[in-house]
Amino acid sequence: MPKSKKPYTEIDHIREDLDSLKHNVIELTRHVTKDGNEQAAQLRDSLKGQIDQMQKNGLKRYKKVEAHVKQKPGQSLAMAFGAGLIASMLLSRR
Repeated sequence: MPKSKKPYTEIDHIREDLDSLKHNVIELTRHVTKDGNEQAAQLRDSLKGQIDQMQKNGLKRYKKVEAHVKQKPGQSLAMAFGAGLIASMLLSRR
């Protein structure tokens, strides 16, 4: 009888090992998901900060251009006309 009990003991050990492996894979998946979510949140916060900074810089530049146009409207009009003319020439070549 001891011989017949040995295979069952080995099978029980294999089952325990498989259960342990399954548990480890589940825990690893949880950790990877948690780390991924944390990194996504950090990236989102970083991008939000960069977008906010870009908006502030854009507004500052817009106000500078607006002030320049108010101070020198003729020069601004000539520059806009020249830029439009160049863009038109470049686009007509296609």
